[in-house]
Amino acid sequence: MKANDSFLATLNPACKLLSHLIVMFLLMAISNPMVTFLIWLLAVLIGIFLGGWRMTYLLKRLLPYLGFFILVFWMMAAFGEGEETIWKWAWFHITQESMNHGLTIGLRMLAFVTYGLLFTSTTDITLFIMSLIHQCKLSPKWAYGLLAGFRFIPLFQSELNQMKTAHKVRGYKQKNSWKAFMRYSLPLFTQGIRKSERIAIAMEARGFTGTRDRTYYQTTKIVPRDLVYLLSLVILGLGIIIFIG
Repeated sequence: MKANDSFLATLNPACKLLSHLIVMFLLMAISNPMVTFLIWLLAVLIGIFLGGWRMTYLLKRLLPYLGFFILVFWMMAAFGEGEETIWKWAWFHITQESMNHGLTIGLRMLAFVTYGLLFTSTTDITLFIMSLIHQCKLSPKWAYGLLAGFRFIPLFQSELNQMKTAHKVRGYKQKNSWKAFMRYSLPLFTQGIRKSERIAIAMEARGFTGTRDRTYYQTTKIVPRDLVYLLSLVILGLGIIIFIG
C-alpha cells in the first residue's frame, strides 16, 4: 500500500475506506446486472480521473480476475434455474434468470476488486494505521502490531528469494512441493519470531506502553473534502440504484 500523487491520496484513509465499504454493502443488495455494471464503472472512472490510474495499470491489475469472472458467470448461467430458456444442450441449461444471476455475481466480484484496488493504490499504509488510531479509536498496541506485520511482508519475500537462490547454488532440487514448503517455512518462521522479539524490545526500550495518551509524529484528521467524497460516492451509488434499477 503506497500512496500516489492523486486527489484520492489526500483523503483521510478511514473515511475513504468507509465510503468504499458502504458501496460494497449496496452492491450486495443489488440483483440487477446493469446497476452492478454501472457501479463498477463508477469505480473505474474515479480511479482514472481522481486516483491517477492509467489504462495500462488498470488492465494489468484486473486482467487476472477476468478469467475468474468468466468462470463464475459460466457456472451460474449454465447450471442455474429459470423459466425462460435461452440455450439448452446436454446438462447445460442457460436461462434468462440464470444468466442475469451469473452476470450480477461476476460483476459484483469485479466491483469488489476494483473498489479494493482503488483504496490500496491511493493509500499510504502508515497514514492508514494512524487514521485507525485517531478516527476509529483503535488501540495503539494493535495498530503498531499491524504496521509491523505489514512491514514484515516484503522482508519475508526477499528472504524467501535469498533462500531459493542459495539452494539453487548448492544444487538442491526438491520435487515434492510439501517438503519444499516445510524446508522454507521453518527458517522463515524462526526468523519472524526473532525479528518480532527484537522489535518488541526496541519499542519497550523507547518507552512504548500502548496507552492512548502519547504523542504522534503523524496525525490524521477528517476535513470537508473527505465528507464531500463520502457523500458524493454514496449519493451516486444510490442514484444509480434508484433511477436505473
